[in-house]
Amino acid sequence: MYSKGHSFFTYISDNPNALASCCRLRNEIAENVFSFTNGLTGVQTGSANVITLNLNRIVQDWSNMMMKLNKGDWTQEKAKESFADLHEYLVDILERVYKYHIAYKTLLYEVEDAGMLNASTAGYISMHKLFSTIGINGLNEAAEFLGIKCNYNEEYKEFCRLITGTISEQNKLHSTKDFQFNTELVPAEGLSSKNYKWDSSDGYWTPSDRNLYNSYFYIASDENTSVLDKFKLHGREFTELLDGGVGLHCNLEEHLSKEQYLKLIDFAIANGTSYFTFNIPNSECDDCHYISKTPIKKCPKCGSTHITWWTRVIGFLRPIKFFDKERYKEALTRVYSKHSEIKI
Repeated sequence: MYSKGHSFFTYISDNPNALASCCRLRNEIAENVFSFTNGLTGVQTGSANVITLNLNRIVQDWSNMMMKLNKGDWTQEKAKESFADLHEYLVDILERVYKYHIAYKTLLYEVEDAGMLNASTAGYISMHKLFSTIGINGLNEAAEFLGIKCNYNEEYKEFCRLITGTISEQNKLHSTKDFQFNTELVPAEGLSSKNYKWDSSDGYWTPSDRNLYNSYFYIASDENTSVLDKFKLHGREFTELLDGGVGLHCNLEEHLSKEQYLKLIDFAIANGTSYFTFNIPNSECDDCHYISKTPIKKCPKCGSTHITWWTRVIGFLRPIKFFDKERYKEALTRVYSKHSEIKI
């Protein structure tokens, strides 16, 4: 199906006790319920609310605090040797987050009890089965601030496991029958740029080679990160302590053969990459509106060279290659003219 140009997510699990219900969300299934082969219609799951942590700001606040405690005698190397202190600092923040989640979901319970949630009244969802999700954004930038390279290396793996392990550990400690918590590397399509702007204006360090925060274990704009490294960075070494979702959007310039996709899927199985999809640009003829699942320069239907490429963008806004910059700008103007809050 992949080799024929279709786009969908593949979910791989060592056991059937988990459900992936969107591009990032993964939930553990506590009960054995019947499900149809065309979808897990017997499972009511999802998120009631998401509160996202800006890890870049959190890590810098922690570092500034440690610098004051050490009277200025504080370096990146000392910071990397003090991850136990960062663990405690993050736990203190999480304590507040759980209170916010409990307060918000309590209000949702009251709304549900009053019969004001149609989906709940109809039996499609139940508030008791929905998770309160702690989102993660700015993980890469936090590591970069500490001088850690965001590629496949032991130092970066230790940092990622510290963050995901701490949150997952606290989620288990705070979860009850009425309030269940999980973690997700959220797409943050809007929030990622806001976090970047807020931090920049408040004097925090922000990277100069992008204008928003990543939501992957790798830096989406880093062309030195190979496809295989992306699968390893989203494999069990980095994600086994993560109790929620993290979807790998593997961007490719063209479709692979069936044999090549099979090799990548085998590689994903071997490395424990549980959730992934492949993004390949689609093409649309601006004149006759013929759509191709591959990037083309000339329309096979009408012969026009006025072609627009489209790609799925999650978590990191990055324009793909267009043949004519002016036509690209015109296309952006057409799309964004409907949204006055977006400036070109």
